Amino acid sequence: MRPVKPLLSIPGLLLLAWLGLWVSNTGILVFSSQSKIPMTRECNYFIGVSVLKRLEPLAERCPLIRGVGS
Repeated sequence: MRPVKPLLSIPGLLLLAWLGLWVSNTGILVFSSQSKIPMTRECNYFIGVSVLKRLEPLAERCPLIRGVGS
């Protein structure tokens, strides 16, 4: 058997991590900004193939990783 090439294993690991986050409805923070509602941040999370918005009340920062599904 030939050893697995490191360059081929890195995309495989990224693919498995992406699928795991998608299946578990966990999003990774893409962008955040202040919303029009006072003392609230608008957080945009990448999950699977889409970007979802969440509002974080009384927050200066959004969590880097968050469950965003129903």
